[in-house]
Amino acid sequence: MTARRTLPEIGRHGALILLLGFLLLPVWVMLKTSFTPYDRLYVWPPEFLPTSLDLGNYARALFGQYRVVEALGNSLVIAGCAAAISTSFGFLGAYGLARFRFTGRTTLLFLVLATQMLSPVVIVIPLYEAMIAAGLLDTYLSVILCDTALATPIAIWLLHGFLLGIPRELEEAAMVDGCSRLKALWHVILPVVRPGLAMTAIYTFIHAWSDLIFPLVMLTDDSKWPVTLALTRFVGENVIRWDSLMAAGVVTTLPAAILFALVQKHFTRGMVAGAVKG
Repeated sequence: MTARRTLPEIGRHGALILLLGFLLLPVWVMLKTSFTPYDRLYVWPPEFLPTSLDLGNYARALFGQYRVVEALGNSLVIAGCAAAISTSFGFLGAYGLARFRFTGRTTLLFLVLATQMLSPVVIVIPLYEAMIAAGLLDTYLSVILCDTALATPIAIWLLHGFLLGIPRELEEAAMVDGCSRLKALWHVILPVVRPGLAMTAIYTFIHAWSDLIFPLVMLTDDSKWPVTLALTRFVGENVIRWDSLMAAGVVTTLPAAILFALVQKHFTRGMVAGAVKG
């Protein structure tokens, strides 16, 4: 009986290991290439393990002509501001949907989620025209506002799930003791929902960090480019510096990967809670 149970488990675990290896292969190729000297990139047969390491790839990518360090600063400004704004507005919208009963509330909530089905390509031209009219073209603010517009609906959905998990009795007890709704929101609800706010802020940060289409359309001054757009500098007319490009890719991927790994469990819980409650 034990053997019958063990063999299928070994098979499942083996299949999962193979699948994981297949999924991580591109990551390994990027990491290996980032340490490979340029003259070793095209050797045949390909090397699974690098025979020599070139740390200069990272130095050229970060501090050389490609100016990835400058782009990292731009991405921090854009993604940080977009995360702060979308999380703030998302919290207010989610609180209204979670605490007030009105006709069409559930329909409105699903319409908010349905906005995520819209590709940025669909709305980038109207937003471009709006930024020209407002005189914001080629500024950080234009990209921040566009990223905020896309991230706020998902922030509402995530925080709505967290707020539904907070008993109404906490607010009601505070208001019975003399607090206004605003004071109860600030002193009672906000401390409890703080993990959800942190998770939502990190998710919206990652969303803005990985955005390409809005910076590509809104920014013409390359000194304001974020990392997603700065990576195009490695592609020349006659040559692509794969070594430095992969080094830049590793550096720019790490922040988003680490943040997502930290909040993945909370993100899944928030999505499920928002889908089944209300």
